[in-house]
Amino acid sequence: MNSNINLPKDEISVAAYYVWQQNKDYSTLCWELAERQMFLEQGFAIPSQTIISKRAEKIFDIRPPYDVLCWLIGELNLFIDKMNTQKTQITQLPK
Repeated sequence: MNSNINLPKDEISVAAYYVWQQNKDYSTLCWELAERQMFLEQGFAIPSQTIISKRAEKIFDIRPPYDVLCWLIGELNLFIDKMNTQKTQITQLPK
């Protein structure tokens, strides 16, 4: 992630709580994390379903705890939102 973006832990915690509160199933969280990671890796371009699927499989195989997935997704959501405020019209992922 860009070191110029400040993401305080309390803000990440709140963002992670919102992800957790949605009570999504584990595989959906793996997909959402993969989607956000690939979005950033591809320079804010919407990744293909195939690319997301491959990354989501890798995440699923690692089996990170549910709360860790929520934390990582919350952190990436914040990062993308803050990047959007610094740049004009970055493509947005579905929420």
